[in-house]
Amino acid sequence: MGILVVVAVTLAVVAAGALLPGVPWVGHVGGYAAAWAPWIVVAGLVVTLGAAATLLRHGTVARVVAVAGGLVAAAAALVVVTQQLRVAQEHAVGVQIAELFRLTPGDVGADLDARYGEVDGEPQDLSLWLPEGGAAEAAPVVVLVHGGGWVSGDRLQRTTASHAAWFAAQGYLAVSIDYPLSSDDRHRWDTVEPQVACALAWVGEHAAEHGGDATELFLAGDSAGGNLALEVAYRTAAGDLEPACDGHLPPVAAVSTLYPVASPVGVHDNPDPVMGPRGRELTERYTGGTPSQHAERYAAITPAEHVTPGAPPTLIVTGEADHLVPPDGSQELAAVLAGQGVRQELVLLPAADHVFDTAPGGVGTQVWRDLTLRLFARS
Repeated sequence: MGILVVVAVTLAVVAAGALLPGVPWVGHVGGYAAAWAPWIVVAGLVVTLGAAATLLRHGTVARVVAVAGGLVAAAAALVVVTQQLRVAQEHAVGVQIAELFRLTPGDVGADLDARYGEVDGEPQDLSLWLPEGGAAEAAPVVVLVHGGGWVSGDRLQRTTASHAAWFAAQGYLAVSIDYPLSSDDRHRWDTVEPQVACALAWVGEHAAEHGGDATELFLAGDSAGGNLALEVAYRTAAGDLEPACDGHLPPVAAVSTLYPVASPVGVHDNPDPVMGPRGRELTERYTGGTPSQHAERYAAITPAEHVTPGAPPTLIVTGEADHLVPPDGSQELAAVLAGQGVRQELVLLPAADHVFDTAPGGVGTQVWRDLTLRLFARS
């Protein structure tokens, strides 16, 4: 019974934390766990039933605590699921209930790898997932830019590869790219975007060889990768981005992002007691200093600074409880886009924290994917 009590109380604290994002640590753990809320509902009910069965035979305080903890966990997690499903309904997304309980994305291995460039002796590679279905016509192309705070991650990290494989299953040629990462002594705020542009130039030249049509080119990215996707899409439309290589930069038809760093200054100045220091560390490694030291650098990597009336349609799906990348930046960017007459859609996912798409079939994952397909189809 002692183990059951510990499990029940832990589940209750975690689930309640998802509804209390402002409480340090508890809110942080709950925010990340919110992506798995359907499983917490099930676990809470199992604990409740197990404890209740023993309670009927012999009532003790521990058994009462276990029952109460299980009920609190199930109820709080159900509230989270209900809130998120309501957002899905508002955006006319039909969530597949069975997918909510998916634990792994399945086989996400790429079909091909290629090298598109080199920076300081470091190879820059990309991976391709070929479109499924054997369509007679060339497939549209989506290029994915991974997250990792500009300092870590790669094109094959699990969530990025999962999205790429999913896009390929929908009939897209999916391409996930590496780019130069920053460090304590390499601040690559001014070199990464031209390298991403090189990757797009490679795609423009070689997509047809792999069943793709680069005249239908879309960008997607998460977190820092979302920042890069927005930056490259808007700067390409504005005509002020040159690839750091030979080649033609194809236009971007639309850009879709998950919890993007829309405001690097906002991430740096994030007052969150737990994740704020991490945000400052990442932005300073990328830019080489603080916003007061390098205001022009921060302006250069802020997507809103590059929005023009010709910017491509944009989708942003972010968590209301994102402790690392405050959603205010996405809301500000959406307002700038609307002011310029650019088609945009912003979705705030209740109780969701950063990287909520680690749940391969979670509500947030399904909402982003469904709305992304709609965006691409209309662009």
